[in-house]
Amino acid sequence: FLSVSAGVLAVVVLTSVEIYNMFSAMTSGDIPGLTALDGVCLGLWSGWVLPPVALMFLFVFRAAAITEQCNRVPALINSWSRTEHLIDHEKQYIVQYIMHSAAGFYVKGVRLNAAWALKLLYLAGVLLFSLLTQSVLKTE
Repeated sequence: FLSVSAGVLAVVVLTSVEIYNMFSAMTSGDIPGLTALDGVCLGLWSGWVLPPVALMFLFVFRAAAITEQCNRVPALINSWSRTEHLIDHEKQYIVQYIMHSAAGFYVKGVRLNAAWALKLLYLAGVLLFSLLTQSVLKTE
């Protein structure tokens, strides 16, 4: 989870640096055909849209982390020893019940785990990249 957080942080920092560079180029008049008003619009857009999107990704990754922790509960309960017997049928019943209940966060009937959270992040990255590319191509 730490590597995912570091990767997300790197993407956010690099994107904000690029947006800042684009904003400063727009306001200084380095890009022909763009006015300072376009730069203000970009600043307002990034100020109003990016924080809720970042919070959404934070919530998705937190929910995925909780779902992954729920996957480890049966192994934890199975490791406890209550009796001297080799096989404890009551404990096995509890472990089976927890495994079949499949606790965790669900979105539209699909269990939200780390793999789905990363797929969502990759999809959003591709979408953001294509939108930024199209906006740069339209300005030229």
